[in-house]
Amino acid sequence: MYKNAKKLFALTAMLALMMSVVTPAMAVTNISTGLTQDTGSGTNPVVKAKWEANAADRYTDDDIAAGAQFVPSGQYQVNKNIAICAVVTDADGLADLAGVYADVFYPTNIALGPHHVPLTDQSGLGCGALMQEDSMLRMTKADGYNLFCNSVRNLNNNLPTFNVKVGTTLYDYNEICAADGELMKETAAVYCAEKPLSYEDPSGEYIVWAVAQDKAGLNGKLANTFTYKDLTAFQTDFTSVSYGNVKLNTHKIVNGDLTYGTANLPTVRNVGNTRLSMQVVQDDMGLGKTDGIWNVIYDGRVGSSASFTNYYPNVLTTLVDSLDLSETDEMDFSIDISKFPPTHEGNSYTGNMTLSAIKAAHLTCAQE
Repeated sequence: MYKNAKKLFALTAMLALMMSVVTPAMAVTNISTGLTQDTGSGTNPVVKAKWEANAADRYTDDDIAAGAQFVPSGQYQVNKNIAICAVVTDADGLADLAGVYADVFYPTNIALGPHHVPLTDQSGLGCGALMQEDSMLRMTKADGYNLFCNSVRNLNNNLPTFNVKVGTTLYDYNEICAADGELMKETAAVYCAEKPLSYEDPSGEYIVWAVAQDKAGLNGKLANTFTYKDLTAFQTDFTSVSYGNVKLNTHKIVNGDLTYGTANLPTVRNVGNTRLSMQVVQDDMGLGKTDGIWNVIYDGRVGSSASFTNYYPNVLTTLVDSLDLSETDEMDFSIDISKFPPTHEGNSYTGNMTLSAIKAAHLTCAQE
């Protein structure tokens, strides 16, 4: 009895020791996984035609040129909503389609800039990167046929891009919209998705894919481009600049700040889809000239790290340090008066300043 208990105790201790060695507490094991796509059998889906348009009606754009052209809102945080549409067919039946998708890619070699807040991770600063893949939804037979074969065909017929059939023949309106064609027979359908373009997305050429995938994983794809047209636009939070009390031959500076909405501290923000350089022109506020030389000279700059740019009255001047996409920065102004005219009544002077902007080149991506 004692020997059996001793043997049982030894076996139990040995088993516990083995378990502690084989499966220690808090162990972590990396396991590799894998799969092989089962393409099965069948025929690839076909995207016969595709186009982009204003989301409101899905057949207009903002220019008469072929393809889609869009103009941004030019308003802070107001996006441009577009539609991406395609005519899709599948020889194995539309029921064989697993999904239709739209992929939009940023322009190549154009950086979004450090102040841009895109929809996706922009480790490459946007150059040619995929915005986001979106699902395209099937329209009803009547709505799809009316959109493509009536509205697009009759009111904006150079909008779509057509795919190539076997050989060199293009699909066209006649083939797709025929009375006995696939749209009427519902062996093809129109699919659409809507997508916002940010007011601060860069101008340029955007590549768009329409990808149809069937249940076997077979794909059909058609690519085209649309143009996000240049719009150089800005907003300021001030409508006046007071130089305050000014002494002769004294460089008097009026500082701005980085907080938009403080009217006494000038701030400017880029609300277009190009980089921009600010321009300024100012009258002499009645200070006049002596010996043919202005009695006043002004300075201006964008951002406190930039150097001041001098400008005389009535001379349109471009300030240094361009504003990046979506950037907000301060504007500083200054004045230096060499003489007050004796003919002026009183000691108050008023005038007018005009601000404008010109397009600056986009930042480009670093070459690897």
